[in-house]
Amino acid sequence: MNTITTAQRISTSSDIDASIAATRRVQHLTAVARDAIDDPQTLDRDALAKAVVKALYDAHPLIGFEDALELAVIVETPPVDSSTAEAIEYVVADICSHLDAWDRLEQPALPGQG
Repeated sequence: MNTITTAQRISTSSDIDASIAATRRVQHLTAVARDAIDDPQTLDRDALAKAVVKALYDAHPLIGFEDALELAVIVETPPVDSSTAEAIEYVVADICSHLDAWDRLEQPALPGQG
């Protein structure tokens, strides 16, 4: 017996879409940060985390000055044993989770909405 309703399917579909969007956002912003930081491999992990915050603040219109200041304080330092690319992605994912919690990220329009 199939007990999944249409509303449950839509919710699941939008959850999947949101997850895909979040993954793509992290990938895109990781590339933006990586390109904006000069010699990221020469920075210690704390300095790298702050450089990622600055790079995204400079590049992303939805990150305000106050948000950037807050992020510079609360963003998690990446693990010491991670590669530079992994460290940047780690920080970007942490930043995105904070921005999402603060409703600072663009929400994708649902089909049929403008």
